[in-house]
Amino acid sequence: MNKKAKTTLSIIMVVIVAIVILLLWDIIDSTEKVTDISQYETYLGAEGKYKEHYDTYNDIFPDVIPEKVEVKDFIYYYYNPWDACYMGYLVYSCDADTYKAEYERLKALSSSEDIYIYGATEFPYELCAVYADDYYGYIYALADKTNHQFIYVELQFCNGFSDIDYENYIPKEHLPKGFSAKPENK
Repeated sequence: MNKKAKTTLSIIMVVIVAIVILLLWDIIDSTEKVTDISQYETYLGAEGKYKEHYDTYNDIFPDVIPEKVEVKDFIYYYYNPWDACYMGYLVYSCDADTYKAEYERLKALSSSEDIYIYGATEFPYELCAVYADDYYGYIYALADKTNHQFIYVELQFCNGFSDIDYENYIPKEHLPKGFSAKPENK
């Protein structure tokens, strides 16, 4: 191989390595945080960016926010330092008819049977629907009938713990009692 061919091959190898490093960096350390409810469908709508992951289609969270609701709180946080973590939280209150329709929709979903994982012992409100996996975490919906309010929570991760400090985002009163998915509890 002559000197010109070696130089060309070296340049090609450097470019390939740089591209691989940039792609890996984008995959390894990705973060996305959304608090604007107008972006809800982009992330959690029927065709939303984070509607499905870890072989679970998140049909517990509604595909669209109903028109006659008052959104109290919303956040969706995706973090991928190496293994993806998903954390979402939506609270809204609504009129009696909207409450009844959503309650019936949630109750019709096929929930997990083993719902107490990661030290959880009970839920703070009526549990309407839940996907619980002892490796990937929770997606669930709670109903506060007194206030015609729904609380949707997603805490999904892998390797048995969340890299997101979810307690900084989700009020403790909406987490299952005893629940802990922190790295030190693995």
